[in-house]
Amino acid sequence: MTDVTRSELTDASSDQPGREAVAVAVGTAVGATARWVIGELADLDPTSGEFPWATLVVNVIGCLLIGVVAARLTGLARVGIATGVLGGFTTVSAFAVEANELADAGERLLAAAYVVASMALGVGAAWLGRRFAARRTGAAS
Repeated sequence: MTDVTRSELTDASSDQPGREAVAVAVGTAVGATARWVIGELADLDPTSGEFPWATLVVNVIGCLLIGVVAARLTGLARVGIATGVLGGFTTVSAFAVEANELADAGERLLAAAYVVASMALGVGAAWLGRRFAARRTGAAS
């Protein structure tokens, strides 16, 4: 395997799909494992009818970070971190299941609040991340 140079990490070259696939795969393993650890530490039962704080927090943090990454990185680094690490870290599938489980447990208002909070906070966090990154680089966004 050859060493990856700094320019290769930031160049959006279409001739490196193999490297991009490896970056996504490794990043996803890291992100998904981090999400799993947080879920285990939170020790919440998604079928309990309790608000799924762990998933909400993970998704909002992931949205904030993906906003920064989208504004600051390009090429292989962006693919590996945004699609890989943060794509593996955040989880729309768990969000969808948890919202349905809240509704099934008779907590329809809580389910609706979870959906609205997740969307509003996630989009807001991504916007905030992009703005923060733009200010740090002096670019307007």
